Formats: sequence, C-alpha cells, structure tokens
Amino acid sequence: MLRFFPPFALLVATCLSLIAFGSAWAENTTYPTTIRHALGTTTITEKPERVATVAWANHEVPLALGIVPVGFAAANFGDDDDDGILPWVAEKLAELNGAQPMLFDEGDGINFEAVAATDPDVILAAYSGLSQSDYDTLSQIAPVIAYPESPWSTDWREMIRQNSAGLGMAAEG
Repeated sequence: MLRFFPPFALLVATCLSLIAFGSAWAENTTYPTTIRHALGTTTITEKPERVATVAWANHEVPLALGIVPVGFAAANFGDDDDDGILPWVAEKLAELNGAQPMLFDEGDGINFEAVAATDPDVILAAYSGLSQSDYDTLSQIAPVIAYPESPWSTDWREMIRQNSAGLGMAAEG
C-alpha cells in the first residue's frame, strides 16, 4: 500500500503547483487585454467588476468563478418555479450570497435597455447567436465577448475559455 503513496503525493503536489501557477498568472494579467472573436476584437481596459451576460448559459461561467453577474438571460424552459432561474443557478447564487441579478427577457431577442440598465463593465456572449448589429449595439454599452467562430456553435470548453478571458480570469477558467 505504501508504494501507491508517492504517485498520489506527486499528483497532489503537481495539482497544487498548477493551482499556484494559475493564480499567480491571473494576478499578473495586464490591461488592456484584447480578445479576438468572430465579430471582431474586444479590448478590456481594466478588470471588470460588473458583469452582464446575454444568451443562455453564459452566466454560469462567472458564477463558477465566484462572480455574481449584475444581469443575465432569464431561463425560459426547465424553470420549475417560473422565477427565471434554474435550480443549480439559484443554489450558486445562494452560496455566493449575491444580490439578485436583473433577469433579461430574451423571448423576442436581446433587451438592450435592460442590459444597459445594469451598467456592466463587460458583456459575456461566447455562446450566443449575436448578429453583427446586436454586437455593435451591445458594444455601445460595454465591451462584448462574442463567440470565437460562429453563432451557437461554441462548445462548453471554449465558452469557458472565452468568457473567463473576458473576466481577466483565463487561468481560473
């Protein structure tokens, strides 16, 4: 049994080193930072504090990273109690003791006025169907992180990479 301890210890040490390296890297993120995507490039001049998301699922990245968005799209399916928040999102919001985010009704498209009302520093939309016009309008509100290649085709790993980069937390993502 002792012969399994060294590999386990090595694994734990490696994981701790990677976590420490990732944290150090994230702390050294320099601004401005530029993120390329299918609709252009977005420059973030300083670490965002107020995060809004549009389209389904983008809000889960900041929540997983400990950030409560100021606003995100209301769930329009799978919401058992019709409050616009899916059960696992409600659990995470409670865990983070965050203020209730504004919920955007996107049944007829993006509610630009509601997004603007949250006064975001960044808008995450790596998994979305933004048109160039949507992107241009949102960009007048705050820097926008759009999908890397084409609408509604971003896999979950790339969504995490793209959105966490927009938060200045690429290593954590």
